[in-house]
This record gives sequence, structure tokens and C-alpha cells, in this order.
Amino acid sequence: MVLGVTGLAGYRFFFVPPEAHPHFHANFALFVDGERVDLRGDRYMEEVGACKVSETVLPTERVHLHNNNQDVVHVHHGGVTWDHFLINLRMGLGDKYLALDDGRILTAGPGKSLKFVLNGQPQFSVRNVLLRSGDRLLISYGAEAEAEVVRSQFPQVATTAEEFNGKPDPAGCSGATEPTLGERLRDAFVG
Repeated sequence: MVLGVTGLAGYRFFFVPPEAHPHFHANFALFVDGERVDLRGDRYMEEVGACKVSETVLPTERVHLHNNNQDVVHVHHGGVTWDHFLINLRMGLGDKYLALDDGRILTAGPGKSLKFVLNGQPQFSVRNVLLRSGDRLLISYGAEAEAEVVRSQFPQVATTAEEFNGKPDPAGCSGATEPTLGERLRDAFVG
């Protein structure tokens, strides 16, 4: 039995790739009444100065912004949605409302609507859509027609996500994302 367990663990250690720790990026912009909302302030950013020792992942660590860059969404969990991201910015999102962090709740009504453009395509809703590497999302509230939003606002959503995918995470304790030898051995036996 010991030989079988050791053989299985050896096989898993050498031939089963280590579990990936997600770290990818998407691009994002938010417009209200034709003006881009400025999200470069520190209150929208995740702290990058402290290294984390615990394996517990807090909601704010799953998806966030860094370094006063409002264009690049950092994703550290494969199951996060655009709604999770906005909640971490202290905002709320529904199919017909946008709650801003200043307390305003913008609702669809006469003359104004909420529009979503994901990867160049208008969407009815994005709140429960999983973030994917390289996604580009525009959320726009105002009187502009959908076609106008796609034509004039969506091109202002950055296209830098893939560039950031090749860089270390600013909050990743020197960018180490590969599992250690100890973690690989643990995973080989415990899996």
C-alpha cells in the first residue's frame, strides 16, 4: 500500500502540472453622461505594499485595480464576475441601475439608459458575466444611443490587458506565482 501511495504521488509530482494560480487582466471604463468616471484615486486601489502569508483569499483580493491605473482590472480568481469587481469599487450593478460610490443610484428611465459593451458587442447585462483574460468592458449611463456609445466611448477602453498578463503582479511579493517545492509535494500527496 505504501508503495502504491508513493508511486501515485511520484507520478502526480512529475507528470501532473501544478494547479494554476489565476492571475490575468481585463480592461474597463465607466462613463456617466458622456464623461469618463475617474477611478484613479487610492480608494479604488488594492494595497500592494504588504505580502500576504495566509491562503485565505478576501473578496477584494480576487479582483481589483492597482497603482492608480483605472484601465487594468487584475483578476486572481477564475470565478469572479463584473459585479464582484464593481462591488470591490464600492459600487453596485444591475441590469437597469448603476450605484456609484458617492451614493447616487442611476436608473434607466425616460431619456437615459444603462449600456454595456463587452469586447465590442452590446450586451443586455454583464453583472453575472465571468471576467476573462483580455476582456474589454464599457459601462455607460446616459442619453447617448447604443450605437453612439459603441462608436465614441468603447474605443476609449484600453487594450493593455494582454501586455499586463506578461508582467509580475504588483502585489504578488516579488511576483512569485509558481508553487514552491513544498506546495508541489503537498499537492502530490493530498491533491
